[in-house]
Amino acid sequence: MPDNVDMKDLRILRELDQNPDLFLNKLAKKVQVSQQVVDYRVKNLVKRNIISKIIPMIDLSKLGFFLYRVHIRFRTISSERRREFEDYIFKNFKCFFIGAIGGKWDEYFDLFSENSQKFQDDLTIINEKFSDIIQEYDIMEITKIHLFNYKYLSRFVDEKVIMGSSIREKIDETDYKILSTIKNNSRSSYLDMGFKVKLSRNAVKERIKKMSAKGIIVGNRMFLNSKAMKKESYKLLLRMKSGTEAKEKLMRFVKNTEEVIYFLELLGKYDFDLEIEVDNREKLQEFIIKLRNNFNIIDYDLMPLFYDYGSDFFPIRE
Repeated sequence: MPDNVDMKDLRILRELDQNPDLFLNKLAKKVQVSQQVVDYRVKNLVKRNIISKIIPMIDLSKLGFFLYRVHIRFRTISSERRREFEDYIFKNFKCFFIGAIGGKWDEYFDLFSENSQKFQDDLTIINEKFSDIIQEYDIMEITKIHLFNYKYLSRFVDEKVIMGSSIREKIDETDYKILSTIKNNSRSSYLDMGFKVKLSRNAVKERIKKMSAKGIIVGNRMFLNSKAMKKESYKLLLRMKSGTEAKEKLMRFVKNTEEVIYFLELLGKYDFDLEIEVDNREKLQEFIIKLRNNFNIIDYDLMPLFYDYGSDFFPIRE
């Protein structure tokens, strides 16, 4: 643990990792401090960027969207031109994640799209605008995302699954506004949300309840800053011997392995993408050896994750 995270901070992180919806009075009772103290400490954890955000998990496949991963290799590029590229992607497309990686590829981004043709059109626009810096790219479809809590904080295991649904739900313009309002902070009060979307707190609460029942909102999750937590982040792409039994065995493994934060099912050159957080390279090597000893891995690609430029679970502008 980081030196600037004491036992009370750690207990707060553990409780919010298990239940991000805890009201301050209940959180204070669990941590055994006053409500004023827990309020100050949570705000301080956010201020120090240890807690990056607490946000709802929104399943856009329920609204008819697909998700595509693009890996980019750049030609010689200045830091200013790279920032221009990242900023353009994040602000002008339905961008889920974009960040810098190492190894064969330099950058990755995930785009939501209504269909494969719309995605190809978006990619053509990007290629034409940045043809001077894009040397090569690779595409995969993300068919399902499994998000785990930070299992290294405690033995508690929570899994949230988004994407991959074939069921399409309809929501109206007001629901879109509510999702846009809460996407960056799920702990906002219903009163504050209602003020922003011009509804009563009860009307907002009822609409969120209905979207949760439909599986559009799949609970809330706390995100920690891996660097602030003294963790090294990596993406591990796997191509494995196919089969339901092998996949189920891998799912059990990643669910009960504390290093795995995300587990993505892919369609393309690789079958899976594991995002892992480890204390150091020795721990990384131990993880890879354990993985190779237990599974029939045909090929893999390990990429250090240097930084996330941006992320947005609801990059829809209606």
